[in-house]
Amino acid sequence: MSGAKFASSYDYIICGGGTSGCVVAARLSEDPSFSVLLLEAGISDHDLPATEVPSVGDSLQGTDIDWKFKCEPQENAYKGYQDVDCSKAKILGGGSTHNNMEFTRCAAADYDEWAQLGCTEWGWKDVLPYYMKSENWNCSEVDRDVHQTGGPMTVSRPHQSADHNLTLSKAFVKAGCDLGYKEIDACSGDILGFGDFPANIDSDGKRSSTSRAYIHPAENRPNLKVLCKAYVTKIDIKECKAVGVYFVLEGEKHHISANREVIVAGGPISSPQLLMLSGIGPKKHLEEIGIGCIADLPVGKNLQDHLGIVMKVAVKPGSGVWKPETLPVDVNCTTSVGFVKVNAEDDNPFPDIQFIFLNLLPYGPDARNLRKPYQHIDYNTTREGFTVLPTLLKPKSVGEIKLVNSDPFCHPIIDPHYLEHDYDVKTMVKGIRLAKQMIESDAFKSYECQLREWNLPDSPYDPWSEDHLTECVRHFAYTGYHPVGTCKMGASDDPSAVVDPKLRVRGIECLRVVDSSIMPVVPSGNTNAPSVMIGEKGANIIKTTIPSMV
Repeated sequence: MSGAKFASSYDYIICGGGTSGCVVAARLSEDPSFSVLLLEAGISDHDLPATEVPSVGDSLQGTDIDWKFKCEPQENAYKGYQDVDCSKAKILGGGSTHNNMEFTRCAAADYDEWAQLGCTEWGWKDVLPYYMKSENWNCSEVDRDVHQTGGPMTVSRPHQSADHNLTLSKAFVKAGCDLGYKEIDACSGDILGFGDFPANIDSDGKRSSTSRAYIHPAENRPNLKVLCKAYVTKIDIKECKAVGVYFVLEGEKHHISANREVIVAGGPISSPQLLMLSGIGPKKHLEEIGIGCIADLPVGKNLQDHLGIVMKVAVKPGSGVWKPETLPVDVNCTTSVGFVKVNAEDDNPFPDIQFIFLNLLPYGPDARNLRKPYQHIDYNTTREGFTVLPTLLKPKSVGEIKLVNSDPFCHPIIDPHYLEHDYDVKTMVKGIRLAKQMIESDAFKSYECQLREWNLPDSPYDPWSEDHLTECVRHFAYTGYHPVGTCKMGASDDPSAVVDPKLRVRGIECLRVVDSSIMPVVPSGNTNAPSVMIGEKGANIIKTTIPSMV
């Protein structure tokens, strides 16, 4: 599949074979009249069969299939860690090959907000058909008007069996319902409440990544060429028109022409990096590092991400939780989810906190990344228990991505500005308090739960005081690996937008961005399923609209 033979030109060149890029390549190549080239800097997932195993996802972070990006030191967050991780997959299929497979379409209101911000035809009713087109639900108890069975990507619900004990997961959902929330379908769009957390797992117990779901069935098409280990260094732009790309393969430099379009799908870090290397970005910044500016656009701005904090709960032996050595290989350890609104005074329809429940205790940031004063028992496998992650969904803190220099192989500067806005901290503290209330409720009473406190040496505060919890958030909140927004979509006349609602880069013909970097606002949930949707909708837009916009 990744052989070095290739043509001198293709109709469509896709830069990036991650979650969205695989979808776009497969869908465009369905039309035999199109020639399609997919360029992926990482290896093929065929070369690493371990990516098929659902339970090994986290263990692949920090390996050779990870870009190993690091963020800038954060003034207001990550005080308990030695550095700020920003894991990004370097393999065909991207994050879908080693994420936690958590599947949610997020809130319907997320997409209606996008439409209100000028992203016409991106409201809930507009995106829902593309979710349904992508999905193959591997269960019978679903609403067939909402859940489809013919798409490439499998979605499964957690199931109770001898090896899959979901007793505690069900208790978590009951605790949420006892607080007055309803039981939900995490893909209904109406997600305020608690319920099962679907996952991208095939009926044979293997991970359903976009490489396996979309590219594997398409890779023998004569009009589709997939080149792995092909690092795109620059888009060839002549007279404000994308006409090809430059890339390095096996140490050799190459140029390939695009007959129709160049499609950037490198994700929220690599997509803005490639655009800026090609002269598309903030003029002042590009000129400072010696890159001529072709289009002065806010590329790299509007970086948004989710932050979560690990709450560990010990339970009495025999409660049915999984341990690392006994974790079934065909499951996702995330088994249930809750979406709540802790800021009732906010006049919007969104949940602001997501509770992720893991039927596993030793989960969370690697203890080796904690500063020495904070390496404590919570990150050791000592007892049975479960984990709850209160996750901030709608941060007001916004960061940016910049280039260090004009070297395409130099990692960019990533500065998320985590917890710069006090609203974000206060919201997370409210989420922690609500999670504590649930864990201490009657739904969990029989499990003798012991909620572990965070270790802040010499802290003068009561462990559950506002001041102490604020410091815990600033010390231990950790990325949800959901960066988005750095090539923002907006109306054609929106000065803060990089692409228009047809995903065309403003001021450049025959160039689009199709990945999660186009999100104007981070949605209320995990971003992998929305990235698949963007790939599906983006491919259809490309097929049905003119390729350029001046």
